[in-house]
Amino acid sequence: MWTALSFGAFADNTLRQALLIGIPAGVISVPFFPDPDDAIPLIGALLPAAILIFSSVSGQLADKYETSLMFRRTKTTELVLMLTAGAAFAFGWGGLAIAMLFAMGAQSAFFSPVRVAAMPKYLAMDELVRGNGFCNAGVFTFILLGYVFGGTLIAAPGGGALVGATLVLASLTGLAAAWFAPYAAANAPDLKLSFNGFKQTALMFRHAFEARGVAPPLLGAACFYFLSTAITVVIPLYGRDALHATPLVWAALNGFFAIGAGTGAVTAASFAKARSGLGASAFAITAAGVSCIAIYIVTPFAAGTPAAPMTLQGLFSSAGGGVLVGVLILTSGLAGVYIAPLQAAMQRRAPRETRARIMAAAAFTYAAFAIPGSLSVLAITRTNADPSLAFIAAGITMLAIGAVMLYRRKTLPEGLYDEMLGAPAGAAAHRP
Repeated sequence: MWTALSFGAFADNTLRQALLIGIPAGVISVPFFPDPDDAIPLIGALLPAAILIFSSVSGQLADKYETSLMFRRTKTTELVLMLTAGAAFAFGWGGLAIAMLFAMGAQSAFFSPVRVAAMPKYLAMDELVRGNGFCNAGVFTFILLGYVFGGTLIAAPGGGALVGATLVLASLTGLAAAWFAPYAAANAPDLKLSFNGFKQTALMFRHAFEARGVAPPLLGAACFYFLSTAITVVIPLYGRDALHATPLVWAALNGFFAIGAGTGAVTAASFAKARSGLGASAFAITAAGVSCIAIYIVTPFAAGTPAAPMTLQGLFSSAGGGVLVGVLILTSGLAGVYIAPLQAAMQRRAPRETRARIMAAAAFTYAAFAIPGSLSVLAITRTNADPSLAFIAAGITMLAIGAVMLYRRKTLPEGLYDEMLGAPAGAAAHRP
């Protein structure tokens, strides 16, 4: 499961980063956009848009069918899509490559609730924080590799073919791993499927909000996806227009963000079994707000000039560049600590018989937040504003989230403690 998840994240982000770097660098042409920069926020929104559309069906399938079977089916679909995307890059069909990014979002919509709902089957309840930490560490590590491969290969001679071959190999690896996923019985094998998207979306959210204690961590995790999407989408523009850096530096900055997030996830995985980790989550998002604002402050001291763009070597050789990298990694590391306890809290508190549909509701919410996170970058592209201002906005938002969590702790002394720790799998009791 971990391997299939990690290589899927690698393939998604290799494809996405090849587009995000290739378009502003002029390597990939896109139809229908007189200004290619306007395609960047749209590309950032394609994955979550697909999740929004398909989550109402995917949660039902994940509850109805046996887990390892669903892993194999979703990863086989991924291979077909990556073969198509590989051909698109190899032959320079930019429009088809963008369409395949949307299709991969649809595939992720079906894979995600299967994977998240499977974790309480494979792990004990008091292992879920650490399990989510390790899964997030794998995801962020392979996102980093996707950034590196996608951003560097697309700029190399014959880069389209190299990107295409990488996508296919990653997908083959994930499919091979899926065949070894342990058997895990279906949550609701007698569930009658409904393809009424509006009705099923409303129903899965009713399940989520009726399961006591699920809604707060669900919404808190959704805020993470809003912020992380906005930051990763704006970074290429930030690297080009605020840092005056080369495309390799743009890709490296997104890589550093992933390094920090992975480090934070490993930190969350080290939490003691008897702790929910939610107190550390509140502290982490507050500290991340401070360090995010510091990115804006540090930027002028690290920037190159339009006449002499900053290179990757220049980024590391200058004091300002080193500080910038450190603060960026710190910000994303704190965000990685923030998210894992929230995910574990949802998994612990969701009743077994509706768990996958609640996880689909969570995926839907993440996507609903990620789309405006991506499209918020239009405030930069359409106004020619300084992209570094995005870090001020993100930092203020993080501080507000931290304030809400700390207020909950003040008004509900037990608010950051979860008595579900140690409860048997599928227990229906939940913290108020």
